[in-house]
Amino acid sequence: MRTSVAILFITILVLFTIGSIAIYSLDFAKEYYYSKNSNLFERYVINIILGTLAFLTSAFFMPHDFEKYANYFYIISILVLILPFLFSPVNGAHRWIKIGGVSFQPSEISKIFLILFFSIYIKNNREKMTTFLVGVLKPLLFLIPPLFLVIIEPDLSTSVLLFLTIVTLLYFGGAKLFHLLSVIFGLGLLGFLSIQLGLIHSYQLGRLNTFLSNQTPWQLEIALKAISNGGIIGTGPALGKFFLTVPAAESDFIVAVIGENLGYIGILVLVVSYLLIAISLIRVSEEIKTEAIKYFTWGYTALMLFHVVFNTGVVSGMFPITGIPLPFVSYGGSSLLSFSMGLGIIISGVFNELEGSNKI
Repeated sequence: MRTSVAILFITILVLFTIGSIAIYSLDFAKEYYYSKNSNLFERYVINIILGTLAFLTSAFFMPHDFEKYANYFYIISILVLILPFLFSPVNGAHRWIKIGGVSFQPSEISKIFLILFFSIYIKNNREKMTTFLVGVLKPLLFLIPPLFLVIIEPDLSTSVLLFLTIVTLLYFGGAKLFHLLSVIFGLGLLGFLSIQLGLIHSYQLGRLNTFLSNQTPWQLEIALKAISNGGIIGTGPALGKFFLTVPAAESDFIVAVIGENLGYIGILVLVVSYLLIAISLIRVSEEIKTEAIKYFTWGYTALMLFHVVFNTGVVSGMFPITGIPLPFVSYGGSSLLSFSMGLGIIISGVFNELEGSNKI
C-alpha cells in the first residue's frame, strides 16, 4: 500500500508542476504582451495551499466519523446547490457564489459529498444492491434533487458527469448492469423529448448542432492550432503564439496551453499521470477494509477519469464544447479544493489501515 500511496502523491505533484508551468506561462505572457497583471499563478498557488489544508483536514477524520454523518452529507450537497440561486447570476447562470473578488462553484464540492453519501448507502445495503428497488430506484430518487438543481443552473455537462459517476459507483457497489442500462436508455428518451419540446437552452442546442454537423467551433479551432504549433517537444513555457488567444485557457482549455508550451510529450505525461493515479487508487482501495471508504475511492476515481475524458475529449473534438476542469491542473479553486478534500477522505482510510497493521 505504501508504494501505491507514494506513486499517488508523486503523480499529483507532477500534475501540480504541469499546471504551474501552464498557468505561469499565461500569467507571464499576458503581462509581457498586454501589460496586464492577472495574478493567475499567485491565485493558483493559493488554491493549492487551500486544497492542501482541505486534504489534511479530511485526512485526519476517522472513517467511521464519515459514516456517522451520512445524511448530513446529503443535506449539505443540496443546500450548497441552492445557495447560488440566492445570489445574482454570473454570465446568466446560477453556478457560482461570488462575494467580492472571490467566486466558488458549489457543484464541485457537492460531487464529493454525494459520492460519500452513496458510498455509505451501498455499504449499508450491500446485500440488497442486486435488486432494482435498492440498487437503482432508491439511489436515483436520492440523486434527482441535486441533479435537478444542477440542470436548472443551468449546467448540463456537470449534471451528465455527476449522473455517470453515481451510476458507475452503483455498478461497482453491486447494482445489475441491465437495470442501470434500462434507466440510462429511459433518460436518453427523456433527453430527446426535452430537445423536441424546446426545454434545452439555445446555446446548448447550438453546441450540440455544431458538433453533430462536424463543424469546428472557433474555440476548438484555436486550441488545435496551439497544440499543433507545439509539436512534439513544445515551444517552451510562455513562448507559443496561440495559447494566449485560447478561450478559458487557464481552465477548460488548459490542455491547449500545455500542448503548445510542452508539446505532445507534455500531454502524454499528463495523461499517463492520471492513469497512474487511477491505478494507485484502485490498488489502495484493495487494502482498505472500511467498506464505505473503499466504495468512495472507486467513485472518486470514476469522477476524476470522467473529468479527464470530458476535458480532453472537448479539446480533441470528440465531444461538444463544455466546461469541465482538469483535476489538479486547471486554475479553478472549487475543483482543486473538492478533489483535494476527496483525496483526504481516501487517505483517512489508508491511515486507519496502516495504524491497524502497526498495532498488529
